[in-house]
Amino acid sequence: MHRFFIKQKDIDGPLARLSGEEAHHLRTVRLKPGEKVELYDGTGNVYQAQIQSKDKAAQLIITGHTMLSRPAPELSIGQGLLKGKKMDFLLQKCTELGVKTFIPYTSRYCVVTPPKESKSDRWQKISMEACKQCGNPFPLDIKNTCLFEELLENTNQYATKLIFWEKETAGSIANFSTLSSTPSILALIGPEGGFSEEEVKMAVAAGFTSLSLGRRTLRAETATLSITSILQHLGGNL
Repeated sequence: MHRFFIKQKDIDGPLARLSGEEAHHLRTVRLKPGEKVELYDGTGNVYQAQIQSKDKAAQLIITGHTMLSRPAPELSIGQGLLKGKKMDFLLQKCTELGVKTFIPYTSRYCVVTPPKESKSDRWQKISMEACKQCGNPFPLDIKNTCLFEELLENTNQYATKLIFWEKETAGSIANFSTLSSTPSILALIGPEGGFSEEEVKMAVAAGFTSLSLGRRTLRAETATLSITSILQHLGGNL
């Protein structure tokens, strides 16, 4: 099933209109008038639709509608900036795994400069393309890149706050049997160089629990995928 994103203002009763890049996408795929597609508006509305025309502004007829809601707990990932295309990869995979919010940040051991606005726009497109591929109607809410200290100052809305540190010896994710009763989770994951001890202490002072993943040392992007998958499993969302 081919999927496209549509703005609410482009839906008028049973009629829908795709424009811009989404209309171009529709024109380039091997679909004919009369064939069925799905439309996402990014807020959980899923529309079943039938292609009427593939002109510059594609016209569709809506034949069905479903409203989906995000299951609890809602998972947010705070990610230290990574080098190369690793951030692109993580944005795609976090979308596939049902993460709600993605918060990129810079910290002591980050070696990457904050992205320009053009890269932030590209990140949003990556998430939307991942939604189409995996059937997730909720693209990531990608926040502006911030400082680690700024991130810590704006976390009161999260019920469960975790920071993953490779030098942690007391706490482990293995100690959790479930996280299904918490409404929201924020997990902080470091860049390639990890966290400094001072940063972990700051996070703990801000209400975070410091955890390790066990005895294995993982690459930064592997750690993020592992943590995301484990937390979604513990929350009953995998």
